[in-house]
Amino acid sequence: MYNISTADLCDENQDKEIQVLPSNFKNFGALKRFYGQIETVKLDKSNWRLLEMLRDRNGEGKILVVDNAKEYFGVVGDKLMAFALSNNWQAIILNGYVRDTDETKNINVGLFAIGRCPLRNFEKNESSHGCELHFDGLSFNQGDYLYADNDGVIISKEKLL
Repeated sequence: MYNISTADLCDENQDKEIQVLPSNFKNFGALKRFYGQIETVKLDKSNWRLLEMLRDRNGEGKILVVDNAKEYFGVVGDKLMAFALSNNWQAIILNGYVRDTDETKNINVGLFAIGRCPLRNFEKNESSHGCELHFDGLSFNQGDYLYADNDGVIISKEKLL
C-alpha cells in the first residue's frame, strides 16, 4: 500500500492548483490508496475502447480517467478490472457506472465511479483517447497526476510526490 495522504498533499502544496473529485464518486475497487499519471478516454455509452486499452496496454504507474457522460450503463465490471490488474493499471476513475461490484471490491485496483448499474451497452460506438475531459467542474488532461486515499481524490498538473 502506498503511504500517501491526500490531506497532507493538499496542505503541503497550497501554492499549486489542486482539484478535488466530488464526494459523490465512490471506490468500488480493493485498492484504497494509489497515485499515478492520468490517461484519458471519452466513451459514447460503449466500453469497447476501454476494454481494448485495459487488455492491451501496460498501465504501470497510470490511472485511466474515463468519461461516459453519466450514461446509465455499467461500463466497468469484474472482467475489465481483471484486465486492469493483469496489466498493472493503478486505478480507473469513471464518470459513469460500474457493475459486478461484489467482485470488483476484491480486485486490487482502485475504481471510483458515481454508482452501480447492472445493464451493459453492447453497441460499438466511437470513443477517443488522450483528449481533455471535463466533468463535475473538473478538467482532466493526459499526463496530469492523480492521488487518492480514503479522504478523496485530488488532481494536479504537477507531480506532488
